[in-house]
Amino acid sequence: MTERLERGRRWFEEVYGPGTSDGLLEMQQGVAKDLARFGVEFNFGDIYSRPGLTLQQRELLSLASLVTIGGLEPQLRGHTRGAIRVGCTPTEILETVIHVVQYCGFPRALNAIRVVTDQLVELGLDIPPATGREA
Repeated sequence: MTERLERGRRWFEEVYGPGTSDGLLEMQQGVAKDLARFGVEFNFGDIYSRPGLTLQQRELLSLASLVTIGGLEPQLRGHTRGAIRVGCTPTEILETVIHVVQYCGFPRALNAIRVVTDQLVELGLDIPPATGREA
């Protein structure tokens, strides 16, 4: 195993839990395993392992990016779980989705907030109440 892959696996498991990097790599077959390995090496071995941002900040940025791109519900669910695992609160996660509506539009943000809310409920977490804030 390369040093880069080992570093990536350590950071991946920091976000998703022990043994999860094995699961990601093993769910692919044949040459598709290479793509999973590239993801672990690059995303986690090269990017997540950099200094300067906390894991919480990285996960909130990942969520914001996924919401803005749209159509990436499996990754949005996974990063919601990862964000909770590294210490983000449901409020921080939901406010991240609300914040990016100005960049991605209401349809993407509404779709994303449903996915995120469902994942938080599935994790047994309380959804914060609406602020009821008026202009």
